[in-house]
Amino acid sequence: MRVLVIGAGLVGTEVGARLKALGHEVAGTTTTPGKVDGLREHFDEVYVLRGSDKEAVAAAVAGHDAVVVAAGPNAQKAMTPEDRAVSYKEILVDTAESVVAADGAPYLVALSSLSVYGDAADHLAEVVEDGPVTDSTDASPTMFLAMERTYLAPPESGGAGDRAVVFRCGDIFGAGDPPIEAKVGMAHQYLGGSVPFSGDALFYRLAVEDAADAIVHALETRITGLHNLTHAEVPPTNAALFDAISAAQGLPALVYRDEIASPKSPISVAKLSATGFTASRSYDAATLEAGIS
Repeated sequence: MRVLVIGAGLVGTEVGARLKALGHEVAGTTTTPGKVDGLREHFDEVYVLRGSDKEAVAAAVAGHDAVVVAAGPNAQKAMTPEDRAVSYKEILVDTAESVVAADGAPYLVALSSLSVYGDAADHLAEVVEDGPVTDSTDASPTMFLAMERTYLAPPESGGAGDRAVVFRCGDIFGAGDPPIEAKVGMAHQYLGGSVPFSGDALFYRLAVEDAADAIVHALETRITGLHNLTHAEVPPTNAALFDAISAAQGLPALVYRDEIASPKSPISVAKLSATGFTASRSYDAATLEAGIS
């Protein structure tokens, strides 16, 4: 199988390495020319392009059996509503439009976010894929939802329809990613102790290994539609964990601006589990218990 991975970052590089090890022919993309040589270890080909460049994306997609869109917003450009409005549209929506407009009919895998639910499904016992989504005007859920619609719309409406799967993911972490304790410290040092998310939302995370395994599973089974992708265990809230970590560092509790609401009810992963995949490496009970003990 020939696979194009758009966005050779944390997830994309892991996916490229997995697929190449399985014997597939894999190409990756980056927006940074200086990263090309390092990425050649994980990809057979590396293209320098922006997802918003329709001609470049179309040329890269040509001849591939599947496209994995792993490009995601940079956290450093997501801390204010103004930054999110600019970066999320380009990276999420413009890329999606470029991919579905490309000739051919490759199978598509894209990563979305649990933030699309906001607090709209908090009245439910579990948050399920066909439940309500947020009506927030913040760019984070707004652009993720617009991206989802672009991929999943029927072909007659310009989408990919039944040749696409979208995973709604928790916060993705992996090797080289700062630990939770360091991120809390940086929130105090660089953001004045104020963060854009909700304190009472559940702290769902996704190990990059689970993200890559889910993508490989999708490529092998050709599942379609929306699927929640996170661990089945119910985690502590953001405030319970982060404020305990702050206290352990001798710092005050964070201020939660609630600009990006996330679910307070548990996330259901039953739909994805029914296809044969379960995230097994994302829930770090020891770290979470240490943070709130």
